[in-house]
Amino acid sequence: MDTTQPRRRKAVRRAEILAAAREVFLALPYEQASITQIADAAGCVVGTIYGYFDSKRALLDAVLGDFYDELIADIEPRFAVIEGTADRLRYLVARHLQITLDDPSWLKLLAREVRGDEGYFGSKLHALNRRYAQFVTRTLADGISRGELRADLEPALARDFFFGGLEHWVRNTVGRGRPCDPAASARQIVDMLLGGWSPAAARTAAAPAWQGLELRVARLEKQVGPRSDGRRTAKGVGK
Repeated sequence: MDTTQPRRRKAVRRAEILAAAREVFLALPYEQASITQIADAAGCVVGTIYGYFDSKRALLDAVLGDFYDELIADIEPRFAVIEGTADRLRYLVARHLQITLDDPSWLKLLAREVRGDEGYFGSKLHALNRRYAQFVTRTLADGISRGELRADLEPALARDFFFGGLEHWVRNTVGRGRPCDPAASARQIVDMLLGGWSPAAARTAAAPAWQGLELRVARLEKQVGPRSDGRRTAKGVGK
């Protein structure tokens, strides 16, 4: 008995349900979206949906899973061929910003779910976000090991700072309808981040205050010359 056709029909029907759910969840907060609305959008009855998904939450998790799977599958091969911490970070920032421009509805959906659900930590969405954030975490860890980032940089803290800053910037820019050039913004954002994360920044931060004074005194001494009494006087002055 050939079971190919029934399996194919089930796969098509599941895809149709997910497409309808995606449409409804992007348009409405989770609490307001209903299985009935999703069934209507999919052109089926409510019972059909429960034949594929146990609950509305399971349906949302499947929608989010598909979104992240597609996003990660798009990023991974490009990320793999980029070398250098700065270039990797610029690519990740630009790609992140492009998502918010291509479909701002996702920005609203993800923000609602992260902020509105007290059970976010340990949830399906939390696990998906961790998968996505691994690109940044790997970039930071590799940058530290290659000496391109300061040795005392804490990757988890830097990662949270990275995404927290991006989220605020996106809400203040894309969320308010302001123009955004992802590539140009990525360059500026990464330049600012590396200003504090680079080994040079670490050396500057670690230098004692008296070292700066010593340097200034040394420069001043170069500007003065010896006097007959063994003291020094400014070159070209008082002669």
